[in-house]
This record gives sequence, C-alpha cells and structure tokens, in this order.
Amino acid sequence: AWRTGEPCAGARESQDRGARQVIMLTTHVFAVLFSLLTVFAADKDALAWMRGKKRTLDARRIRLLHVLTWSGLITLIVSGAILSYPMLGYLLSQPLFIMKLLFVATLLVNAALIGKFSDIATVRQFSRLSPNERMRLMTSGAVSSFSWAGARVLALVVFQ
Repeated sequence: AWRTGEPCAGARESQDRGARQVIMLTTHVFAVLFSLLTVFAADKDALAWMRGKKRTLDARRIRLLHVLTWSGLITLIVSGAILSYPMLGYLLSQPLFIMKLLFVATLLVNAALIGKFSDIATVRQFSRLSPNERMRLMTSGAVSSFSWAGARVLALVVFQ
C-alpha cells in the first residue's frame, strides 16, 4: 500500500475510529445542550406555576418536555458509553468518574419521579398543594438541578 500512496489498513481503521469518536463527541455535546434547554424550559414553567403566574400547566407541553428530556438523557448515556468504552477499565477505577455515573443514575431516577409528580401541576394550583406535596416537588427540582450540575462539572474535570 505504501508504494501506491494509499493508506494501509491499520491507518484507515485508525481514521475511521477517529471519525466515529468525533461524531460521538459532537452528538454528546449537542445532547447536553438539547437536554439543558428542555430542562430549562420545564423549570421555567414550573417556576411560573410555583409563583402563581400560571394556575396550572399545559399537560401536552409537560409531556412533550418530559419526552424530550428523556430523549436527551438516553442520547447522553449512549453517546457517553460509546465515548468511554475504549478507556472504560481506567475510568471505572477513577472515583470522580464513579461519582459522575451516580449523578447520571440520580437523574434517571429523578426523571421517573418527575414524570409521576408533573401531573399535579396540570390540575391543581401550587398554592393548593399540601406542604408534603410542595416539598416533594421542590426536592425533586433541587435534586435535578444539583445532579445536572454535578454530572457536568465532573465530566469537565474527568475529561479535561
């Protein structure tokens, strides 16, 4: 192959692998941005509802934002797994990476809980909720915000 000027098979494989990594990294970055925008939109609606600016929230919009957030999370997990696979043994030995995975797991559990809690906002005013219901919703929102921030910060530290 070197006489004809064509790259050898190993070089082509390396180029293909590099191209796949670039595609996955780009997908991962766009999924982060997409997810953060959907979460921001949902949080903005929730804040308006909590402040009494909206009596109830639109059920279709809540379902759409929830589905979009799940789509973003799944895309992040799949692209992150593909990106991490070549160095998985090393990453799993790093405490900060394990913490990042715990934040992502927390996001998944919390997203499932938010799906259950969000129906309340479509039929009742925030001011009419019991203190226990308010606490559950606010705790879920705080866990979500903290987990998104924690996963992002740790990703920046681990993959600097």
